[in-house]
Amino acid sequence: MKIGLCTGLDNLELTQKLGFDYIECMVSAIASLSDGEFAKTQDIVKASPIKVERVNVLFPRTIKLLGPEKDQKAIDEYLEKAFARVSSLGARVVVFGSGAARAVPQEIPFRQGYRELVAATKRIGEIAGNHRLTISIEPLNREESNCINSVKEGAMLEADAASTSVGLLADLYHMLRENESMDNILAVKVLKHTHIALLEGRGFPVKASQEVEAFFDALRKIGYDSTMSIEGRTENLEQDAAAALKVLRSFA
Repeated sequence: MKIGLCTGLDNLELTQKLGFDYIECMVSAIASLSDGEFAKTQDIVKASPIKVERVNVLFPRTIKLLGPEKDQKAIDEYLEKAFARVSSLGARVVVFGSGAARAVPQEIPFRQGYRELVAATKRIGEIAGNHRLTISIEPLNREESNCINSVKEGAMLEADAASTSVGLLADLYHMLRENESMDNILAVKVLKHTHIALLEGRGFPVKASQEVEAFFDALRKIGYDSTMSIEGRTENLEQDAAAALKVLRSFA
């Protein structure tokens, strides 16, 4: 299994120094760069032995995918630009969390919102496929999203989107926040990507724990051996990232 770190591109050198396999940065940050800034970013990434294999934070909070505020033309234009850029940096999987963007607005029925989310996911997958990318749906806890709050719900959205460019992610932190059974991983059987952080403070897994062991055990049972990114909070990135990497390597 390859282990990556969710962090900014300014930490490429540190990520390499610590021994990570790749870096996972934010799509929205890459999309917001000027053409000149992005050209410099391309040069930096090209020269680095650590590559951008995964990306997250697909949409900024200002973009709405559902309801009356949705602007499909603006969404498509944003995706074309963002996907072209992250693909050129070497990314192949894009995490689709973006709880604010995909939230079902209160003014529409939930069933309508879900139908719109299916259509939006299918459209995102279509554009992603054109750029040799795969979308990985990220189930989020209820405080971050009012829909798709479990791995099983993510699998249903994946199935309804019915796109070869749409897959599923399991995130230990969100599963713990939702008190979700690791058996759900066994039920869905196929994952495209994973995230990991601890429940308390969304901290880095700097020590082995029952929760981390259970997560890896479930992944082993479905034969998962792809990528896992640490996506958490820390006051000492170098220290905690180094310790967490050692823990994850012991399980992987």
